[in-house]
Amino acid sequence: MVVGWVIAGLLGAFHGVWAWRTRLYPCGRRGVGLAVVDATWSLPNTLAGAAFLAWALARGNRVDAAFSRHRGTLGLRDGVIKGFATTVGPVQAGIAMGVDDHEAVHVLQARLFGPFYLPLVVVNWVVATVLPYWLLYHDRAAAPITGVTTYFRRGVYPHCWHEEWAYRRQGSPPR
Repeated sequence: MVVGWVIAGLLGAFHGVWAWRTRLYPCGRRGVGLAVVDATWSLPNTLAGAAFLAWALARGNRVDAAFSRHRGTLGLRDGVIKGFATTVGPVQAGIAMGVDDHEAVHVLQARLFGPFYLPLVVVNWVVATVLPYWLLYHDRAAAPITGVTTYFRRGVYPHCWHEEWAYRRQGSPPR
């Protein structure tokens, strides 16, 4: 248990350093509110984002301070999954991909649902994989399911609740 607290403390400090370096949280009530939410209600997402940030930086990715300051999200210049931006807590990898509003929805979701967000995402992925409810409304003509890869890329992934919400804000699912 002590090891867990130490790891959480180190990840929290790591996030804090990058938040300070990029001026992630703007001055004023909004910035204080975001910082408080990220450090309390959404702490599991913030810690997961810090671990994701450390992993991406270790692989040579770079934080874009101007993007981070402007968007209230620690923005990594490059994606970590080819063709996709990825957001974990308040960390977005892939900022030059034209999906910033879509990814901002995931940051909002993490802040709204707090400690329930990541478990809800995982549970929805499992349910959508094992019990493909999305086949009832999936557009088979525009995004045919032709194998295992397309089952996940065109089926499970875009039809999970958090992705459908984000795609309504910006973009369209992979075809």
